[in-house]
Amino acid sequence: MVKTDVKEKRKKKKEEKSSLPEYYQKFKAYGLPLIVLLLAYIGFKIRAVTSNYKTFLDPDTFYHYELYKLAIQEWLPKYFPLANPPTGLKISESLGLYAVQAFFYKLVSPLGYDVMDAFKLWPPFVGAMTIIAVYLLGKKLHSNWAGVWAAAFMMFSYANFSKTYSGNNRGEGPFMMFFLYAVFSLIVYLDEKEWNWKKILSGVLFLITSVLYMGVWLGSQFGVGILLLFAAAHTIILFVFGKIEELKRFVKEFYPIYALSLLIGIALYPTGFVRIKGFLIFSLEAFIGLSVLVAIMLYGERFKLNYSDKKHRFGVVVGIGILGFVLAYLYLGPDLLKYMGAAYQSNPLYQTVAELAKTDWKTIAGYYSVKTKDGIIFLLSLAGFIIVLARFIRKLLKGDLTGYKEVFLVTYYIGSVYLLLMAVRFVFQASGAILLLAGVAIGEVFLFVENMKESMTTKALYAVLLILLFLPLPIIGAQYMNNMAINTSKAQGSVPADWVNTLTWLRENSHPLDSATSWWDYGYWIESSLLSNRRSATDGGHAYDRRYIVADFFAHYGNESEQDFEAWELNYMIVWQQDIYKFNAISYLGGAITYGEYKNNPMFQLIYPQYIQYVNESGKTVVYINTGQYAYQPVMTIDLTKGQVIQGRGDIPYVLYIFQGYGMLAYQSIAFSNFVRLAFHIPYSFEPWDAQMLFANFKPVYTNGGVSTYEFRPFAVYRIDKYENGTWKAFYSTTAGGKLPLGEQKLRLWISAFGRDVKDATLVFEAYNGTELIKREVLAENLNINHLNETPVEVSLTIPNATKYRFVLIQDGPVGVLNGEPKVDGKIANPSYILDEGQSGQLELIAAFRQDYTVDLYLRASIVYYVAPNGKDINKPNFRLEPHMDIITYVPVKEGISVKEGNNTIVAQASMPENVFESYIQELYKKYGEDKVVIVKKRIEPVFIAKKEYVIWEG
Repeated sequence: MVKTDVKEKRKKKKEEKSSLPEYYQKFKAYGLPLIVLLLAYIGFKIRAVTSNYKTFLDPDTFYHYELYKLAIQEWLPKYFPLANPPTGLKISESLGLYAVQAFFYKLVSPLGYDVMDAFKLWPPFVGAMTIIAVYLLGKKLHSNWAGVWAAAFMMFSYANFSKTYSGNNRGEGPFMMFFLYAVFSLIVYLDEKEWNWKKILSGVLFLITSVLYMGVWLGSQFGVGILLLFAAAHTIILFVFGKIEELKRFVKEFYPIYALSLLIGIALYPTGFVRIKGFLIFSLEAFIGLSVLVAIMLYGERFKLNYSDKKHRFGVVVGIGILGFVLAYLYLGPDLLKYMGAAYQSNPLYQTVAELAKTDWKTIAGYYSVKTKDGIIFLLSLAGFIIVLARFIRKLLKGDLTGYKEVFLVTYYIGSVYLLLMAVRFVFQASGAILLLAGVAIGEVFLFVENMKESMTTKALYAVLLILLFLPLPIIGAQYMNNMAINTSKAQGSVPADWVNTLTWLRENSHPLDSATSWWDYGYWIESSLLSNRRSATDGGHAYDRRYIVADFFAHYGNESEQDFEAWELNYMIVWQQDIYKFNAISYLGGAITYGEYKNNPMFQLIYPQYIQYVNESGKTVVYINTGQYAYQPVMTIDLTKGQVIQGRGDIPYVLYIFQGYGMLAYQSIAFSNFVRLAFHIPYSFEPWDAQMLFANFKPVYTNGGVSTYEFRPFAVYRIDKYENGTWKAFYSTTAGGKLPLGEQKLRLWISAFGRDVKDATLVFEAYNGTELIKREVLAENLNINHLNETPVEVSLTIPNATKYRFVLIQDGPVGVLNGEPKVDGKIANPSYILDEGQSGQLELIAAFRQDYTVDLYLRASIVYYVAPNGKDINKPNFRLEPHMDIITYVPVKEGISVKEGNNTIVAQASMPENVFESYIQELYKKYGEDKVVIVKKRIEPVFIAKKEYVIWEG
C-alpha cells in the first residue's frame, strides 16, 4: 500500500512536470496563430479609423479612385481624359493595382459594400493581411516567436501604417502584401525536398503572387531585384564554400521558377497589368548572366579552372563578376546605373520633391518607434540583422547547408536599408524587412530560453516572463498609433474647406470641358469626380514638364512670366495663399532664384504687427522690422492698409507687405510676382500698368478664404482711352473700371495678349439690350499684336444706348479636347506624343466640343526646355534655370471638318515630318550654347483650330 502511494505520488509529480510544457507547445502551435489573428484585427481597426473621412487623406488616392472606378467597368483602363489637357492621358500606371481593387470590390459588394466603401476598406484589409504574411514568413525563416513579434510590430508601426490606412490606396501596400506571400510560398517550395502536392501548390502560389506584386506598383522592381540578389548571393556562397551538390539542387529548383515569373510578367506587359517590362527584361538578362556564371561554376574545372580551395573559387567569382559588369555596362551604358539605384535627385524638379529627400536618423527614429521618436524598432532590427548574419556564418563554418533562409534575410534587409537611406519615400517599403528582423531579434531571445538546459517547466516560465517583458511594446504602440489615427481622421485632411468650396463652385459654374490649373499638388483634387471633376494641366503624377511653366508664371511678372496657356486650353487659374510655404520650390523651378537661394533663403516670412515700426527720420517716414535686438529696413514697404509705398535702405533683401493684422516679408526676387498679386489681391504695379494687364488676363471670379479663382482670358482689354480735345484720356482700367461714353467716339483699346500674338484677327463691337443684340460692328480686320511689344488699337464707332457692350476678337484658336482613347492604325496611342517624327498612320480620335464648329486638325509639335546660364550642375549654389515652352510647328492633317457639340469621332491620315525637334534643338544650342540647354519634354499632340470668338471686354 505504501509502495502504491509512492508510485502514485511520483506519477502525479511527473504529470505536473510535463503538463505545462505540453500546454506550452499547444500554445505555440495554436495560441500564437490566434494571437496573430488578433493582431491583424487590431491592425485593421487602427488603419480603418480614417475611413470616416468623407474623401481621402492622401492626395494621390483621388486619382487612384478614378481609375479604380474605371477598372470596375473595364478591368484594365487605358485612358483618362481629365489629366494633361487638351489631349488626356494614356494611363501608364500599373493597371494591376486597379484590377485587383476592382476584383476586391466584386468580392465584397454582395456584403453590402458600395464602390466607395470597398475602396476605403481595401487598405486596412491589405494592412491586416500583411501582418499575417509577416508572421508566416518570420515563422518560416526563423521561428514562431519571430513571426509573432514581427506581426506585433507591424500591427502598430507608423512606417507600415503610412501606406495602409484607409484613404491611402497607393500601390506600395499591396506590393508588400503580395511580395511577402510570394517569398513565403517560395520558401515553402524550397523547403520541400521531394515533389509533392505541397511543393507544387507553393510553386504555383509563388508564380501567382509574383505576378500580383509586379502588377500593383511601378516600384515593384524592388521585389524582383531582391529575389535576384538573393539568388546571386546564395549561388556564390554555395560555390565558394564548395557545396556543389547543394548548388545544383538550388539551381534546379529556384532558377526555373524565378525565370518563369519574369517571363510571365513580360508576357503580361501588353495588357498593362504589369508595367515594369524594362526592368523585367534587364533582370532576365542579368539572370541569364548569372546562369552563365553557374555553368562556369559547375563545369569550369573541365576547362582547367582551379577550384581547389575557397580562395581560388572566390577569385573565379570576382573575375567573372567584374567581366560581367563591364559587359553589362557596354550593353546598357549609363542606364545600368539607373537600374542599380533607387532614387536620385537628378533634375531640379526632383530636388524639390520632399519624398525624394535623403533619409536622416530623425526620420528613421520617427517612423520606427514605439511611442516617441526613440527608434527602438529600427535598433532591434539591427540587432536581428547581426544575429542572423552571425548565425549564418556559424552554420557555414559548421557545414550546415540550411543557410539560404539567412541569406534571404540578409539580402532583404541590406536592400531595404539601402533603399531607405536613398530617399524618405522608401520608409514604408523598408518596413517589411526592418519589422521582420526586429521580430527575429526578440525571437532569438525566446529560442535561447527554449534551448537552455533548464527543465521544460522552467523554460516555459521564462518564456512567459519574456512575453510579459516585451508585451508593453505592442500595447503602448497600438494605443499611440490608434490615437494618431484618430487625430488624423479629425484633422482637416488633404482638402481644406476653402478648397472644397472653391472646387464645388467650379463644378457648378464652369463648363464640363473646362480646365483649371494651380500648383501641381492640387491637380488630383481638380480632376476628382468627388470635387470639381475638371481637367488639370498638371497633377501629382503627370505633365511634369508643365510644372516648370506654372512655376515660371507664378514666380515672375510681366512679359517674363507669359506662357501660352491657351495651348493647354486653360480656363481657370487657382491660387492659394498657403503656397507661400512651398514658394522656395516654386521660385527655384520657375527660375527666379538660384539653387543656393532655394536652400538658404525663405521666400516669405510672416511678421507680427508689434515688430513693424514706423519711424520719422529727418522728416521722412521709414519702416523697420524691429525684433528688439536688431532693427532692419526692408527694400520697400507696401502698406495696403494705408495705400503707402515707402522705400527702404534694404538691410534685408525683402519687400514688406502690410495687411490688416499682419505683415509679410517677400524675397525681393519674387516680391512682385504674379503669385503674390493674385494670391493676396495686390493691384500694385512694379512697371506701369503691369498689374492692370495681369488682372485683365486673369479675371477674379471667386474667392473663398485663402483660395482665389481667376478666369483666364488670352486676350483682354486692360485700358481704354478716348480722344477728347486733341488728347487721349484714359477713362477705363481693369481695377478702376469705367463706362463707355455714348455717341460717336474715337477710342484707343489697350489689349493684353498673354503668351501668344494676335494674328490676322477681326475686332468686333457688340451692343445688347438684355439678351437682344442691337448692334454689331466690325472695327478692324487683319489685326496683329505682338504679345511682347503691345501697341494700342485705335477705333472709331458710335455707341448706342444699351444695357451691355462687348468687344470681341475673332481669330484662329484651339478648340475641343480629346475625350476618349486615341488610336493610330487601330492601336491605342499616347495622345501627347501621338506620332513619332517620320511616322505616318491613320488617326482615330474622339473629340468633344462646346458647340458646333468647322475645324482644321493639326499635329502640334512643342517642346519644354530650360536654359541654365550658369551651367548644368544642379547642385552648385549659383545654378539657375530659365524655363521655356515653345511651339515649334503645326503640321496640317485635315481641313474643314464639321463637328457637333459633344463627342465626335474623327478619322484622318496623318504624317509627321522627320527631324522636327532636332533641327529646332540645334538652333537652341546655337542661341544659348549646347552646354546650357536641357530638354525637358517633347510633345506631338493633335489639336483642332477654328475661328474662335474671344470676349476681350464687356461692361
